[in-house]
Amino acid sequence: MNIDILQFLPRNTKIKMNKEDVGRLFLDKNLNEWNKLLGSSIKNLSRYRNSTRPIPLNIFIRLIEISHIDLNNLQSKIWLKAGKNGGYLKIGPYIRINEDWVYVSELIKGDGHITPNFWYINFINKDKELISFVKNFFISLGLPPKRIYIYSRSDVDFLTVRSYPLAYLLHKLFLVPTGKKIEMDIADFVINNPLLSAAAVRGAFDAEGSVSFTGSRRICIASISKNWLTKISQILEKLKIKSRIYAYNEKRKYPIYRLHIYHIINLTKFQEVIKPLNRKRRDKLNIIIHNSNRNYDEVFRNKILAAINIGYIRKKDISRHLNLSLNIVGNNIYRLRKNKLIEPKSKIFTNKGCYFKYKLTLLGQKYLEDKSSLPFFD
Repeated sequence: MNIDILQFLPRNTKIKMNKEDVGRLFLDKNLNEWNKLLGSSIKNLSRYRNSTRPIPLNIFIRLIEISHIDLNNLQSKIWLKAGKNGGYLKIGPYIRINEDWVYVSELIKGDGHITPNFWYINFINKDKELISFVKNFFISLGLPPKRIYIYSRSDVDFLTVRSYPLAYLLHKLFLVPTGKKIEMDIADFVINNPLLSAAAVRGAFDAEGSVSFTGSRRICIASISKNWLTKISQILEKLKIKSRIYAYNEKRKYPIYRLHIYHIINLTKFQEVIKPLNRKRRDKLNIIIHNSNRNYDEVFRNKILAAINIGYIRKKDISRHLNLSLNIVGNNIYRLRKNKLIEPKSKIFTNKGCYFKYKLTLLGQKYLEDKSSLPFFD
């Protein structure tokens, strides 16, 4: 999908070209004729034609219209600069909108921001691979590495990109807000394209998502922007992935909205279609899917009950005995407690927190002895 960015750039954009290419814009007419057509002084027109001064965007567009220049012939031959600061960027007049553009824009909506004056694009994240991805994306657009800064802390990395034109394009084309992000949106052309819309959900999840093992297995994407989550939910619905949005006020000025995705079928399809890049969340999702067939299997429940019955009464001990992760064992202990097959025997406090020791209930003992006599539980 190619887009003419000349229609979306700010009015203070200036354009440079090689003298030979500029000369093609001024063919067939002298400076007096161009003066009447463009309303610009002959002195400035002479500077534009001789490439000693960059051409303002409005003059450049009129030159193209009057000269009937095919924009395809100018591809990768123009340098853009917006405002007084920063250098020129060789991009356009067409850009190809692909999944990376959409993915990065949604990452910035979730974990970054654009300054109101469009001088900087900021992205903050713990995942160094995502920081590297965003950095390489902007470099691939022709932005010099010296205009990209990374400040690393022990808990998080800060990436700052200095480019007025790119910040403005992200704002105008992909609706990345400037300043405070109270309400956000997703462009219609993104929602209507299956590949681009999947990339939008991928960016939202990698920035503001989480994967939960405890209680119910689910994916969550959180934001104060209900409109943003509603658009993500619409995309998921088109991709045949069911989701729900819940509001959590918690005495906040702006309520937090959370989009939840439940059930192993939806989680599996999310992994296959959305293909998240955040390693930690992707790995947790893989664990859930990999163990989906045995998490709620009667034999597996029976193993946990049998382990508790022979003396493995702590979650950590059960995990080691069955050679399974603490998250998976904890999830199943929650289900067993919910169905009243086990209950806490005691609560042990330590300097790092506390943990439970479990015992079988009478119902749990009966289930363990003859589970076929009891109804299958959820």
